[in-house]
Amino acid sequence: MVMVKFFVSLSIILFFTRAAWSQEVKSQLEQMNTNAVNSEKNKENYEKNQKTAEQNLKTIDDNLKTLSEQRNQIRENSKKADQNVLTMGKQELQIQELVKKEKVTIDTEKKQIEQLQVKMDQVNKNIKKRDENLLAYKTKLETISKEKEEWLNQKKAAQSLEKSIDEKEKLAQTDRGEWKKKAQAYSAEVAKWKNEANENKALHKKYEKLNK
Repeated sequence: MVMVKFFVSLSIILFFTRAAWSQEVKSQLEQMNTNAVNSEKNKENYEKNQKTAEQNLKTIDDNLKTLSEQRNQIRENSKKADQNVLTMGKQELQIQELVKKEKVTIDTEKKQIEQLQVKMDQVNKNIKKRDENLLAYKTKLETISKEKEEWLNQKKAAQSLEKSIDEKEKLAQTDRGEWKKKAQAYSAEVAKWKNEANENKALHKKYEKLNK
């Protein structure tokens, strides 16, 4: 009886021990899976960071190369600037000599201008007089143009009146022709009836005498 109780107790202990161990294994498996997922995400993030870092390194290297090229270009330009400054200095001396010559020439030409100014003043007076003449001519032309327009308007009115007279004359000639034809017809009828009347009168007188 005691052995039976012992085995029963042992079975109960083993059952609970196995259940606890199974739960622990399951929990550990879940944790391992979570760790694997997190590790994969961390790997992907660091790969992205690595790619970004490599791109930044390439960009910086390109910038450093460009800066080096720019430095070399600036140094070359500085050399050229020194050469150009030397050349400009020589040209400056040449130009200063030319400036002196130009000043002398300017003084000479100023005297010529003073002489020409006297002539220009006289010419300006003449131009002023001619402007006055032009104004007078303009006024006269405006008057002539106005009178010319009036004469043209009179001519148009006369032409219009003449055209009206021509039309009336043409109509009168047409009426005259028609009335002339009618007059000739009436004249023929008058002669006809006059003869007939004379014949009738003569016949009437003849019979009148016979009846007496």
